[in-house]
Amino acid sequence: MLYVFPSETYVRAVADYDRPYDDPIDVRAGDAVVPVSDGSMPTDFMGWTWCVGADGRAGWTPDSWCEATADGWRLIRDFNALELTVRAGDRLRLILSESGFLFCEASTGERAWLPDAIVALERND
Repeated sequence: MLYVFPSETYVRAVADYDRPYDDPIDVRAGDAVVPVSDGSMPTDFMGWTWCVGADGRAGWTPDSWCEATADGWRLIRDFNALELTVRAGDRLRLILSESGFLFCEASTGERAWLPDAIVALERND
């Protein structure tokens, strides 16, 4: 389920995480994608399916951001599957959450996804 965070919500990475691929699927709302549902791309994350875009790039795509068509799926919002590389202690601004992943902004300004299990919410005392 999509959740949009208040603008000043921050987390700290509690573990190192390296992005698994550098040039994943990058699609706009309305673009067609082909889901890979033959079991060749298993995941532990419910709500995500490996999809291939028209340009051949692939990546994990949120199921809830797709609608079925006769030829595959069509995206209902812009999506890029790029993930961040972070080190334990890095501070990140949360933008949104979707099915176990967080879309974050690093101090460098880079915006990308991270599994929610590698961060802890920063307290505002």
